[in-house]
Amino acid sequence: MANELGPVTLREITSENLYAILDLSVADHQFKAYPRSNAHSIAEAHYPADDDPVWLRAIYAGETPVGFMMTSEVPDQGTYFLWRLMIDHRFQGSGYGRRAVQLLIERIRQTDTPTALITSHLQEDANAGRFYERLGFAYTGDLIGEDDLEMRFTFQT
Repeated sequence: MANELGPVTLREITSENLYAILDLSVADHQFKAYPRSNAHSIAEAHYPADDDPVWLRAIYAGETPVGFMMTSEVPDQGTYFLWRLMIDHRFQGSGYGRRAVQLLIERIRQTDTPTALITSHLQEDANAGRFYERLGFAYTGDLIGEDDLEMRFTFQT
C-alpha cells in the first residue's frame, strides 16, 4: 500500500479544483453505505442543520485529487466530528484515507483544547469500523440516528 502518487495533503476546495472533487466517487457497490456525492456534501456544508462550523478539504496525493473530507467542529468545546471521508474508487487501498485522517488528527492536536474526534459508520459496514479502529478510534456504544455506530478518538491532555 504505497502512496505512489506522492505525499498526501489536505487542500482547500476552490474554483480551480471544485470540478475535480465533484468528479470523485466511490465504487458502485459502495453506494449503499456511502450514498451521498461530494456535490451533496459540499451543498450540505454550506447549509448545515446547526451553527457548528464546517471544514471542507480536498484530499490530494501529490498533485492528484484522490478524495474529500468534511468535518463539523465545535473548537471551543474541543469536539470535532468527521462527517464525510471518501476516497475515489480508483485510489482506495493505497493508504490515502488513513493518511488524510492522520493529518486531520494532527491539525486538531494543534488547537487549544482538543478532546475528541467523533465519527460514525453504518452497522453493516464493518470495514469502516476496522479502518477507524486501526487509527485509534473506539466504539462508544452509542448510535447516531438509527443505523450509524459512533466511534471516538480521544485526545490525551
